[in-house]
Amino acid sequence: MTKNLNEMLVVSDVDGTLLQVGYGIPKENIDTIEKFVDLGGKFTLATGRGIASVGKYTDWIRLSAPAILVNGAIIYDYNQNKVLSEYTLDPGVRIVVREIMDVFPHLGVELLMREKVIALRMNSEIHDHTAIEHIPVVLTDIDTAADDWNKVLFADKHDVITYLKEYVEKRQKHDERFKKYDFVQTSRSHFELLPKGVNKASGLVNLTGILGIDMENTVAIGDYYNDIELLNAAGVSAVVEEAPDEIKSSVDIIAGPCLGGGVAQMLNKLISDCIS
Repeated sequence: MTKNLNEMLVVSDVDGTLLQVGYGIPKENIDTIEKFVDLGGKFTLATGRGIASVGKYTDWIRLSAPAILVNGAIIYDYNQNKVLSEYTLDPGVRIVVREIMDVFPHLGVELLMREKVIALRMNSEIHDHTAIEHIPVVLTDIDTAADDWNKVLFADKHDVITYLKEYVEKRQKHDERFKKYDFVQTSRSHFELLPKGVNKASGLVNLTGILGIDMENTVAIGDYYNDIELLNAAGVSAVVEEAPDEIKSSVDIIAGPCLGGGVAQMLNKLISDCIS
Protein backbone atom coordinates (compact mmCIF):
# COMPACT_ATOMS: atom_id res chain seq x y z
CA MET A 1 0.00 0.00 0.00
CA THR A 2 1.37 3.39 -1.00
CA LYS A 3 2.24 6.07 1.56
CA ASN A 4 1.61 8.75 -1.06
CA LEU A 5 -1.92 10.16 -0.89
CA ASN A 6 -1.69 11.25 -4.54
CA GLU A 7 -1.54 7.57 -5.54
CA MET A 8 -4.42 6.46 -3.29
CA LEU A 9 -8.09 5.91 -4.16
CA VAL A 10 -10.67 5.65 -1.38
CA VAL A 11 -14.11 4.30 -2.24
CA SER A 12 -17.02 4.51 0.20
CA ASP A 13 -20.41 2.87 0.21
CA VAL A 14 -23.23 5.38 0.75
CA ASP A 15 -26.22 4.03 2.72
CA GLY A 16 -25.28 2.86 6.17
CA THR A 17 -21.66 3.88 5.66
CA LEU A 18 -21.30 7.49 4.53
CA LEU A 19 -24.82 8.46 5.63
CA GLN A 20 -28.08 7.23 7.08
CA VAL A 21 -31.28 8.00 5.19
CA GLY A 22 -33.42 10.29 7.31
CA TYR A 23 -30.42 11.52 9.31
CA GLY A 24 -28.02 12.77 6.66
CA ILE A 25 -24.22 12.90 6.40
CA PRO A 26 -22.19 13.45 9.57
CA LYS A 27 -20.29 16.75 9.39
CA GLU A 28 -17.10 14.91 10.34
CA ASN A 29 -17.35 12.94 7.11
CA ILE A 30 -17.89 16.05 4.98
CA ASP A 31 -14.97 17.93 6.56
CA THR A 32 -12.53 15.02 6.52
CA ILE A 33 -13.27 14.10 2.91
CA GLU A 34 -12.50 17.71 2.00
CA LYS A 35 -9.24 17.50 3.95
CA PHE A 36 -8.28 14.18 2.33
CA VAL A 37 -8.90 15.54 -1.18
CA ASP A 38 -7.01 18.77 -0.42
CA LEU A 39 -4.02 16.63 0.55
CA GLY A 40 -4.13 14.93 -2.85
CA GLY A 41 -6.14 11.79 -2.16
CA LYS A 42 -8.79 10.55 -4.56
CA PHE A 43 -12.19 9.98 -2.95
CA THR A 44 -15.38 8.62 -4.50
CA LEU A 45 -18.46 6.49 -3.84
CA ALA A 46 -19.55 2.95 -4.66
CA THR A 47 -23.29 2.51 -4.28
CA GLY A 48 -26.44 0.89 -5.57
CA ARG A 49 -27.90 4.34 -6.15
CA GLY A 50 -28.23 5.89 -9.60
CA ILE A 51 -26.95 9.11 -11.14
CA ALA A 52 -29.65 11.49 -9.87
CA SER A 53 -29.85 9.97 -6.39
CA VAL A 54 -26.12 10.37 -5.74
CA GLY A 55 -26.05 13.75 -7.49
CA LYS A 56 -28.06 15.26 -4.65
CA TYR A 57 -25.05 14.85 -2.36
CA THR A 58 -22.27 16.09 -4.62
CA ASP A 59 -22.74 19.66 -3.37
CA TRP A 60 -21.80 18.37 0.09
CA ILE A 61 -19.30 15.64 -0.68
CA ARG A 62 -16.27 16.48 -2.78
CA LEU A 63 -15.72 13.65 -5.25
CA SER A 64 -12.26 13.76 -6.80
CA ALA A 65 -12.80 10.63 -8.91
CA PRO A 66 -15.71 9.17 -10.94
CA ALA A 67 -18.32 7.29 -8.91
CA ILE A 68 -19.28 3.60 -9.06
CA LEU A 69 -23.07 3.58 -9.32
CA VAL A 70 -25.88 0.99 -9.55
CA ASN A 71 -23.66 -1.59 -7.79
CA GLY A 72 -21.06 -1.37 -10.55
CA ALA A 73 -23.29 -1.05 -13.61
CA ILE A 74 -22.35 2.60 -14.21
CA ILE A 75 -19.14 4.60 -13.79
CA TYR A 76 -20.11 8.27 -13.79
CA ASP A 77 -17.96 11.40 -13.66
CA TYR A 78 -19.90 14.14 -11.85
CA ASN A 79 -17.25 16.73 -12.67
CA GLN A 80 -17.85 16.17 -16.39
CA ASN A 81 -21.49 15.00 -16.12
CA LYS A 82 -20.50 12.02 -18.24
CA VAL A 83 -21.10 8.24 -18.22
CA LEU A 84 -17.71 6.54 -18.58
CA SER A 85 -18.89 2.92 -18.45
CA GLU A 86 -22.30 1.22 -18.43
CA TYR A 87 -23.84 -2.25 -18.35
CA THR A 88 -27.52 -2.98 -19.02
CA LEU A 89 -29.74 -6.04 -18.74
CA ASP A 90 -30.82 -7.85 -21.90
CA PRO A 91 -34.56 -7.77 -22.78
CA GLY A 92 -34.91 -11.42 -21.74
CA VAL A 93 -34.78 -10.28 -18.13
CA ARG A 94 -38.49 -9.43 -18.40
CA ILE A 95 -39.34 -13.16 -18.31
CA VAL A 96 -37.48 -13.59 -15.02
CA VAL A 97 -38.95 -10.45 -13.46
CA ARG A 98 -42.48 -11.38 -14.56
CA GLU A 99 -42.14 -14.83 -12.95
CA ILE A 100 -40.93 -13.30 -9.68
CA MET A 101 -43.81 -10.81 -9.71
CA ASP A 102 -46.31 -13.65 -10.27
CA VAL A 103 -44.90 -15.75 -7.42
CA PHE A 104 -44.65 -12.79 -5.04
CA PRO A 105 -47.79 -10.75 -5.82
CA HIS A 106 -47.18 -8.02 -3.23
CA LEU A 107 -43.48 -7.54 -3.90
CA GLY A 108 -42.42 -3.99 -4.79
CA VAL A 109 -40.48 -3.82 -8.07
CA GLU A 110 -38.40 -0.89 -9.28
CA LEU A 111 -36.23 -0.42 -12.39
CA LEU A 112 -33.25 1.87 -12.59
CA MET A 113 -32.32 3.29 -16.00
CA ARG A 114 -29.53 5.87 -15.68
CA GLU A 115 -31.37 8.88 -14.20
CA LYS A 116 -34.86 7.35 -14.40
CA VAL A 117 -36.60 5.33 -11.71
CA ILE A 118 -39.59 3.27 -12.84
CA ALA A 119 -41.89 1.31 -10.55
CA LEU A 120 -43.46 -1.83 -12.01
CA ARG A 121 -45.30 -2.40 -8.75
CA MET A 122 -45.59 -0.02 -5.82
CA ASN A 123 -45.75 -1.16 -2.21
CA SER A 124 -44.96 0.55 1.09
CA GLU A 125 -41.25 -0.25 0.86
CA ILE A 126 -40.90 1.22 -2.63
CA HIS A 127 -42.99 4.21 -1.60
CA ASP A 128 -40.85 4.86 1.47
CA HIS A 129 -37.63 4.33 -0.48
CA THR A 130 -38.56 6.91 -3.13
CA ALA A 131 -40.42 9.37 -0.89
CA ILE A 132 -37.75 9.73 1.80
CA GLU A 133 -35.10 10.33 -0.86
CA HIS A 134 -37.42 12.57 -2.94
CA ILE A 135 -36.76 10.38 -5.99
CA PRO A 136 -39.16 11.03 -8.91
CA VAL A 137 -40.70 7.72 -9.94
CA VAL A 138 -42.94 6.74 -12.87
CA LEU A 139 -45.39 3.85 -12.43
CA THR A 140 -45.79 1.63 -15.48
CA ASP A 141 -46.19 -2.04 -16.39
CA ILE A 142 -43.51 -4.47 -17.45
CA ASP A 143 -44.65 -4.66 -21.08
CA THR A 144 -44.49 -0.93 -21.77
CA ALA A 145 -41.29 -0.15 -19.83
CA ALA A 146 -38.42 0.79 -22.15
CA ASP A 147 -35.31 -1.43 -22.49
CA ASP A 148 -31.80 -0.74 -21.15
CA TRP A 149 -32.44 -1.47 -17.48
CA ASN A 150 -29.31 -1.13 -15.34
CA LYS A 151 -30.81 -3.11 -12.47
CA VAL A 152 -34.05 -4.34 -10.92
CA LEU A 153 -34.79 -3.65 -7.25
CA PHE A 154 -37.20 -5.87 -5.32
CA ALA A 155 -38.45 -4.48 -2.00
CA ASP A 156 -40.60 -5.89 0.78
CA LYS A 157 -40.51 -6.82 4.43
CA HIS A 158 -37.48 -8.79 5.58
CA ASP A 159 -39.22 -12.18 5.77
CA VAL A 160 -40.51 -11.84 2.20
CA ILE A 161 -37.04 -10.87 0.96
CA THR A 162 -35.65 -13.94 2.72
CA TYR A 163 -38.15 -16.16 0.89
CA LEU A 164 -37.40 -14.39 -2.39
CA LYS A 165 -33.67 -14.99 -1.99
CA GLU A 166 -34.27 -18.69 -1.32
CA TYR A 167 -36.61 -18.91 -4.33
CA VAL A 168 -34.07 -17.30 -6.66
CA GLU A 169 -31.24 -19.53 -5.42
CA LYS A 170 -33.32 -22.63 -6.19
CA ARG A 171 -34.30 -21.33 -9.64
CA GLN A 172 -30.68 -20.55 -10.47
CA LYS A 173 -29.78 -24.21 -9.96
CA HIS A 174 -32.16 -25.42 -12.66
CA ASP A 175 -33.21 -22.57 -14.93
CA GLU A 176 -30.77 -21.07 -17.44
CA ARG A 177 -32.83 -17.88 -17.57
CA PHE A 178 -32.09 -17.19 -13.90
CA LYS A 179 -28.43 -18.19 -14.27
CA LYS A 180 -27.90 -15.35 -16.75
CA TYR A 181 -28.10 -12.73 -13.98
CA ASP A 182 -26.58 -11.95 -10.62
CA PHE A 183 -28.73 -11.35 -7.54
CA VAL A 184 -27.64 -9.64 -4.33
CA GLN A 185 -29.33 -8.66 -1.09
CA THR A 186 -28.48 -5.02 -0.45
CA SER A 187 -30.39 -4.47 2.81
CA ARG A 188 -32.87 -6.31 5.02
CA SER A 189 -35.71 -5.15 2.75
CA HIS A 190 -34.01 -4.90 -0.67
CA PHE A 191 -32.91 -7.57 -3.15
CA GLU A 192 -31.44 -6.70 -6.55
CA LEU A 193 -31.00 -8.24 -10.00
CA LEU A 194 -27.91 -7.15 -11.95
CA PRO A 195 -26.09 -7.99 -15.20
CA LYS A 196 -23.89 -11.08 -14.82
CA GLY A 197 -20.51 -10.33 -13.30
CA VAL A 198 -21.43 -6.77 -12.38
CA ASN A 199 -20.86 -5.67 -8.79
CA LYS A 200 -19.00 -3.00 -6.87
CA ALA A 201 -15.72 -4.92 -7.25
CA SER A 202 -16.01 -5.05 -11.04
CA GLY A 203 -16.79 -1.34 -10.88
CA LEU A 204 -13.62 -0.75 -8.87
CA VAL A 205 -11.57 -2.68 -11.44
CA ASN A 206 -13.06 -0.55 -14.22
CA LEU A 207 -12.42 2.64 -12.30
CA THR A 208 -8.79 1.86 -11.45
CA GLY A 209 -8.21 1.11 -15.14
CA ILE A 210 -9.66 4.50 -16.08
CA LEU A 211 -7.57 6.31 -13.46
CA GLY A 212 -4.38 4.27 -13.86
CA ILE A 213 -4.26 3.36 -10.17
CA ASP A 214 -2.93 0.05 -8.85
CA MET A 215 -5.53 -2.04 -7.04
CA GLU A 216 -3.17 -2.40 -4.08
CA ASN A 217 -3.48 1.37 -3.57
CA THR A 218 -7.26 1.29 -3.18
CA VAL A 219 -9.19 1.49 0.08
CA ALA A 220 -12.86 0.51 0.39
CA ILE A 221 -15.28 1.00 3.28
CA GLY A 222 -18.78 -0.51 3.49
CA ASP A 223 -21.33 -1.95 5.85
CA TYR A 224 -23.32 -4.81 4.28
CA TYR A 225 -23.22 -8.03 2.26
CA ASN A 226 -23.35 -6.28 -1.12
CA ASP A 227 -20.01 -4.68 -0.20
CA ILE A 228 -18.19 -8.00 0.28
CA GLU A 229 -16.78 -8.27 -3.26
CA LEU A 230 -15.62 -4.65 -3.11
CA LEU A 231 -13.95 -5.15 0.27
CA ASN A 232 -12.21 -8.30 -0.93
CA ALA A 233 -10.96 -6.60 -4.10
CA ALA A 234 -9.55 -3.45 -2.49
CA GLY A 235 -5.98 -3.18 -1.25
CA VAL A 236 -7.26 -2.17 2.20
CA SER A 237 -10.76 -2.96 3.48
CA ALA A 238 -12.78 -1.27 6.21
CA VAL A 239 -16.30 -1.37 7.62
CA VAL A 240 -18.31 0.80 9.97
CA GLU A 241 -19.24 -0.51 13.39
CA GLU A 242 -22.75 -1.62 12.34
CA ALA A 243 -21.47 -4.19 9.82
CA PRO A 244 -22.38 -7.85 10.48
CA ASP A 245 -19.77 -9.71 12.54
CA GLU A 246 -18.99 -12.14 9.73
CA ILE A 247 -17.95 -9.21 7.52
CA LYS A 248 -15.98 -7.52 10.30
CA SER A 249 -13.92 -10.66 10.77
CA SER A 250 -12.39 -10.42 7.29
CA VAL A 251 -11.48 -6.71 6.95
CA ASP A 252 -8.39 -4.68 7.84
CA ILE A 253 -10.04 -1.75 9.64
CA ILE A 254 -13.16 -1.53 11.80
CA ALA A 255 -14.17 2.12 12.01
CA GLY A 256 -16.70 3.76 14.29
CA PRO A 257 -20.45 3.92 13.64
CA CYS A 258 -21.88 5.48 10.50
CA LEU A 259 -23.44 8.48 12.25
CA GLY A 260 -20.38 8.79 14.49
CA GLY A 261 -18.26 9.63 11.43
CA GLY A 262 -16.85 6.19 10.71
CA VAL A 263 -15.70 7.25 7.24
CA ALA A 264 -13.92 10.27 8.75
CA GLN A 265 -12.18 8.06 11.30
CA MET A 266 -10.86 5.79 8.55
CA LEU A 267 -9.68 8.73 6.41
CA ASN A 268 -7.92 10.31 9.38
CA LYS A 269 -6.09 7.04 9.97
CA LEU A 270 -4.95 6.97 6.33
CA ILE A 271 -3.83 10.60 6.54
CA SER A 272 -1.94 9.95 9.76
CA ASP A 273 -0.24 6.85 8.34
CA CYS A 274 0.86 8.74 5.23
CA ILE A 275 2.14 11.97 6.75
CA SER A 276 3.62 10.64 9.99
